[in-house]
Amino acid sequence: MKLLKAREMAFADENTIKLTGIPSLVLMENAGRTASQIILDRLDFRSAVVVAGTGNNGGDGLVIARYLLLAGKDVKVFILSDSTKKLSEDNKKNLEIYETFGGSVSLIGEDKLRKMINPLKEADITIDAIFGTGFTPPVRGYREKAIHLINRYSKKVVAVDIPSGLSTDTGKIEGIHTKADITITFAYPKPAHILYPVCEYCGDVYVVDISIDRQYLKAINRYLLEPSDIKLPVRKKNSHKYTYGHLLVIGGSKGKTGAVIMASKSATASGSGLVTAVVPEELDGIFENALIEEMTIPVHSKDGMFGRNSVKQIKQIIKNGKFTSIAVGMGMSVNQNTTEIIRELLKVKMPLVIDADGLNNLSRIDNFKNLLKKRKYPTVLTPHIGEMSRLTGIKTKDISDNMEEVSKEFSAETGVYTVLKGSRTVISTPDGKVFYSIRGNEGMATAGTGDILAGILGTMVYRLGAEEGVKTGVYLHGLSGDIASRFINVESMKATDLIRFIPDAFDLLRSYRKSYSFYYPLDPLKDLINSYPE
Repeated sequence: MKLLKAREMAFADENTIKLTGIPSLVLMENAGRTASQIILDRLDFRSAVVVAGTGNNGGDGLVIARYLLLAGKDVKVFILSDSTKKLSEDNKKNLEIYETFGGSVSLIGEDKLRKMINPLKEADITIDAIFGTGFTPPVRGYREKAIHLINRYSKKVVAVDIPSGLSTDTGKIEGIHTKADITITFAYPKPAHILYPVCEYCGDVYVVDISIDRQYLKAINRYLLEPSDIKLPVRKKNSHKYTYGHLLVIGGSKGKTGAVIMASKSATASGSGLVTAVVPEELDGIFENALIEEMTIPVHSKDGMFGRNSVKQIKQIIKNGKFTSIAVGMGMSVNQNTTEIIRELLKVKMPLVIDADGLNNLSRIDNFKNLLKKRKYPTVLTPHIGEMSRLTGIKTKDISDNMEEVSKEFSAETGVYTVLKGSRTVISTPDGKVFYSIRGNEGMATAGTGDILAGILGTMVYRLGAEEGVKTGVYLHGLSGDIASRFINVESMKATDLIRFIPDAFDLLRSYRKSYSFYYPLDPLKDLINSYPE
């Protein structure tokens, strides 16, 4: 599903009207009718207050008010204007229609704002139709006071398209805004609906099909991952372990043995046929005791870290082995020897996943971007914000504020698949596509969850190919965490809990079936997760 910024949505809307020939009033009718259906389906209420602005978002609100009126609800409408002359043409037309159906409207200038207080207190729900996705915050003037009243006195708030006062394109909060329990957005979701902290004020988000012509969105390569987008690997009856790949995991050092153990076990749980871990020989006993299904190959080490001869040994292991992909970096530490290991692995002729200390070692190589660009096989990098800062030289705050742009530019420069990890994970591809995942939760903000992801990705990039493997790996990882949080308090979740629930994530995804509807929840798995298992 496409994820649109404000100007992209406006472009598609305008061309659907002017070139495709669907009148703006028809689009507004589609939006308001289906939005009202969501409200009637999802909420138990008798009375509603609609607070409308002067633009087309207010027009959407008037269409909703009409359908609620027809459904027998007690509806009061307030338009934040002292004159109907200030209304957009479509807003004005729907005001006339609403009044023809017997609805009454109060125009509210700054001096009359207090008239909204009692209706807001008494109504079961408030519908916020003040500003739409085209609004640029902050809110100014008496509308700021109106939003304050909505937040203070409303029992439950439904936002039309976006909670008024929020920025459509970012996760930044700039001034006052409404705090919605439900947001109903039109045609496609927007970044504000998924990015923190803004998305926390959107509540449950629903997307309404209003007949926007998709041909005007072909150039948009920004997507929100849906369960129907996820391609799962399939095991054949007539097969053997080598059919499903042999992942080589390279990492570990004194005090960090768990990272390789978790990566190896998650690879097995996500379907790798064989997993072999290359580890410092001084620590091999730890790995031998912890890894049952997985194998180990010890190499030269010193003081619990990869030693000088390990580089040559790893090259020989790869040359002699029948490995299908490599995941490297988990807990390997950073020194001259580990940096040289990463340099040599950039030459291997198979898919390569670089994680954790692998990334920190990579950042020490002067010409690493050129070396990545020259690789002929898929490369996946999985940095968190701090690691991305070391790779790019960009400050962490600037990366946090511009994850999509930073990730996309890095992939373009290096030819890699970038998995930039944060409260939302952003995937960028060498050919300019960007995918957002809304899977995962605060319980996953703990040591080791990245190691789990590296093992899953090492498996999936071989079994599904680079792009599909990265999308599936990221989604499966987050979904495992979401299912885990259903049974384990997020304060107590640990990384290994994700491995336990990988099979359940597979089951849930395989059982999911998408069916067309004029509206659908932004997160179609939320209810399934909350009721899992039935």
